[in-house]
Amino acid sequence: MDKTCCPQYAIRCRAGDFKMNKSHKKTVKMVHRYINQGLKPGEKTEEAAATVSADTKNSSKKNSGSENGTKTEGKGGQEKKHLEKCPTPGKGADPSKPPCKKAKLRRLEKKQEKMAQKLQQGDVPEVKQATSKEAATAVPHKVEKGAPNAPKSLEELLGECTVENPAHKLEIKLVQSSPQSNEFKDTFDQSYGVYRRYQMAIHKDSPGNCDKQGFKSFLVDSPLQSMKIPGGLEHGYGSFHQQYWIDGKLIAVGVLDILPNCTSSVYLYYDPDYSFLSLGTYSALRELAFTRSLHPKAPNLEYYYMGYYIHSCPKMKYKGQYNPSFLLCPDTYTWNPIRQCEPKLDASKYSRLESSVEKADDNGRVTLEEVLILHDNQAMPYAIYKAIKPRAGNEAEVRQYAGFVGMKCAKRMLLYRS
Repeated sequence: MDKTCCPQYAIRCRAGDFKMNKSHKKTVKMVHRYINQGLKPGEKTEEAAATVSADTKNSSKKNSGSENGTKTEGKGGQEKKHLEKCPTPGKGADPSKPPCKKAKLRRLEKKQEKMAQKLQQGDVPEVKQATSKEAATAVPHKVEKGAPNAPKSLEELLGECTVENPAHKLEIKLVQSSPQSNEFKDTFDQSYGVYRRYQMAIHKDSPGNCDKQGFKSFLVDSPLQSMKIPGGLEHGYGSFHQQYWIDGKLIAVGVLDILPNCTSSVYLYYDPDYSFLSLGTYSALRELAFTRSLHPKAPNLEYYYMGYYIHSCPKMKYKGQYNPSFLLCPDTYTWNPIRQCEPKLDASKYSRLESSVEKADDNGRVTLEEVLILHDNQAMPYAIYKAIKPRAGNEAEVRQYAGFVGMKCAKRMLLYRS
């Protein structure tokens, strides 16, 4: 990583604690506005368009009248108009009067006055009066879930897509891609067609680089084994495609791996004709909500992995907007809050993200004799392999391999040696 021009850091978000920002909410509302009302970004309803048209006509009439008046006023009228446009400079704040209070402080004082009135009537217990400094640093009361002014959760906001008689019908389906389910096979040609159009329009790939075999090896075939646990997830664990359908037409596909401890976003491709819906952001929010929905039946499944974060690349840097997110330190393999990592990455593309100087990668301490080897169709620790083939002379390679994967994996995986 320290040698590449664009270091890639693994990134994950703790799905249960995810908080939407204004941009996320705006994207969700934009998509739902299209689904419910059929309006694309920038378009308005007929009623709103009629209102804007009427206001424009009234405004033009007023402007026309003022222009006619200006022509008949002569020089005096023009001077008067000039004076109105250029007010005399002020003298500044009056030093004999106290400085203006902040709106936050005024609201707090007004609230305290009401509380004092209620206190005189015996309605509420006595409340300590806050000083100006305390008022300025006051933290707003945390609104309990379910309160009228509580911010909407991710699930509540996404649920607003369901209304009676929507302009479009949105369906989201999860189909298993490896091994291929019947539903996946039935929709394969449609899915490949969307992928082909996406690669050619967005990534400028040539038609020859978007064949079916390349699509299968890239996004269909998976080394993960499908697994179902009694009483666990209905669809089990493995590799899946999350399909987005509008009015019976496939418009986007999110490629997902569902693992015991996380969901991992592998790739997203969509129909370029629907790029106005910001489907990259919308699908990520849907996948976060999906990850949260799995937690009750899979308590260990709490993280949403977003692939790699590249601080110097705007197309990859957006992943840091999903809070709380964490980056993997390339030296210690510990997860660190992205907000603490950003100053370090601003200073250097490659950086040790772990703040503790003493911290080291315990899993990187290689015990060569315990590394598992596959030799002559038999699994064995490296100590036995070395006794069988004392002149193999590959200790450096095995040590490097164990350092890359870590001892935890080196004792569970098999390294083939002839």
